[in-house]
Amino acid sequence: MRIRALLIIAAATAVTAGCGSGETATPLTQAATATTAAAGKAAGPDLSTETFTDETAKTAVDVQARDNAFVKPYIEIKAGTKVTFTNRGRNQHDVQPVTKGSFAPIPATDFQPTDSDEITFELPGDYSYYCSLHGTPTKGMIGAIRVLK
Repeated sequence: MRIRALLIIAAATAVTAGCGSGETATPLTQAATATTAAAGKAAGPDLSTETFTDETAKTAVDVQARDNAFVKPYIEIKAGTKVTFTNRGRNQHDVQPVTKGSFAPIPATDFQPTDSDEITFELPGDYSYYCSLHGTPTKGMIGAIRVLK
């Protein structure tokens, strides 16, 4: 019984140790957007058929990662808007940009259930993202942020 209690305490400590720092992440580069890829080909899913939720009146927007889906996967925001990604699922997730360098990724070690991290999008463009644990850049757990001027 005592060993079981120690194992429970150790597991709880390991889970809470992986929590995010709470610091705001910002785009790594202003040159790339997630729909721009080498040789002019689009990276990620075809966004022309997706319906984007208009969040342009807000200065801060929330996107939830739940098990196998992002809630509000396609949003439209104004430049300078802070997007908070929160893991509301039961599983570990991550948030990866389809185009490397378009924004700082949120690694799985910092995105356990209940963890949050923020990304501020400064430049107009489409920023596709995905959870590499539950999808690929084009299917599965995917989403995109359309940033307007």
